[in-house]
Amino acid sequence: MLSKPVPIHNKPERVLDIVREHSSDDQTIFLGGTDVNNSDIESPEGVRDTVVQAAEYISPDRLGTTDDCGFSPFGDDRSTARRVAFHKIESRVKGTKMAAETLGVDT
Repeated sequence: MLSKPVPIHNKPERVLDIVREHSSDDQTIFLGGTDVNNSDIESPEGVRDTVVQAAEYISPDRLGTTDDCGFSPFGDDRSTARRVAFHKIESRVKGTKMAAETLGVDT
């Protein structure tokens, strides 16, 4: 498992190619499905598309989703409102389920 989620928002093909090259088949790769630094709430369809794109590089049974970095990593960090964070997590979960259905993977 990678110790940090793979943020694939910028240059996803390059990032996914590097991860594919440097990971082994026994590792689970967690994609950063939501951007914690942006208050825009990702759509479930956008998360699904991210996972489906990643499955072109990495076997779908090795993929998982998480947030890019986590919400409010410090007690005084108020950059992401709690309401927004929960909506982002909800979209990520829905999008991950949609991707699993698209890819024929059990969740």
